[in-house]
Amino acid sequence: MTVSDNYQSKNDLYKAENVFDTLNIDLKITNTEFDDNLIYLLKGIEVDSREHDSVLLKDLRSHLKKAFRQFEINHTYTEDHVSWSVFYTLKEIIDQINDWIPVGYKTVYRGQPGNWKLRPSLFRSGRGGYSNDFRRNYEQIYKSIAQKFPEDVAYFPISEKDKRAANLAELQHYGLGTPLVDVSENPFISLLFMVDGYDGTGNEPQLDVFFVREDGKNTLFQEVTKRQQNRRISVQKGAFLNFDKLDLDELSGQKKIPRVCVSIRYIENQVESDIRDANLPDGDSINMPRGPQTLETAVNDIRAKLQSYYYRSEDLFPDFYMYLKVLNIKYADGNERNQDKKWYQVSKKNDDLG
Repeated sequence: MTVSDNYQSKNDLYKAENVFDTLNIDLKITNTEFDDNLIYLLKGIEVDSREHDSVLLKDLRSHLKKAFRQFEINHTYTEDHVSWSVFYTLKEIIDQINDWIPVGYKTVYRGQPGNWKLRPSLFRSGRGGYSNDFRRNYEQIYKSIAQKFPEDVAYFPISEKDKRAANLAELQHYGLGTPLVDVSENPFISLLFMVDGYDGTGNEPQLDVFFVREDGKNTLFQEVTKRQQNRRISVQKGAFLNFDKLDLDELSGQKKIPRVCVSIRYIENQVESDIRDANLPDGDSINMPRGPQTLETAVNDIRAKLQSYYYRSEDLFPDFYMYLKVLNIKYADGNERNQDKKWYQVSKKNDDLG
């Protein structure tokens, strides 16, 4: 079954929960302090207990729950950190999935710095998104670009999905919205994208894991030709989820795609909970915005571990103009002053307990 030939109609029908059957895993962290600096502790790993349509996810959930019961997450791994590192916990989860994965499948990954719904840039609205008119007229806009810049991009109709995806990747490379969602075969690269865009506001970073059939019979997964003008795809071990492939069966929830979503989630520690529940005099209040700062320490820890394995943002953008953009951000006034701080050192503004 097919859907109408403009992206607005597909956007109106799209709901992530109808397209994806998602096994959620939460890494629960809380805050503590060391030498007057906030750090985090990993308090638990929680796997959702929902019923899943996918037999693959049912079997994987059973495997992971058994494996997690054997984890000793309260193990002291450094002098100042008496729990597992979030980075090594993520790595262990990835290893467990790949040790278990059935023959004939492989995994690809997507990291994002917040727990927003999975959707291609073309389907996004509001700030940084696109208007309904853009989605309705996308084909004509795409044709017009191809006519004006034939040396950079060619037009192909949706029926020629492979050639079309390769050319839409060129548009995405230069920042235009497309029906493509970036994924990577390398989980460390996806983790780097997860932490690089983190804004420190308390969003919960997440890593998505998708299962790809090696025989090529996949609903959304799309590999594209690596071209000289888009070297970023090769460097990032990149591929795409191609939403051009969605039909009414997927959009209506009849053929869900299995995925695992691992989120880093803040939970209150016991001291915070006791103070919050205490009977304080009328008008008294205690301001303890610990969540965003605790998440930031975890993000900084992941970033530091990635750097120790030589995964750096500037290496993922071999394009001249993007490389300079990354350097501008890295050395912007304010960022440079923080480069010598340890991973757990974050600002504690308006954070007094009394």
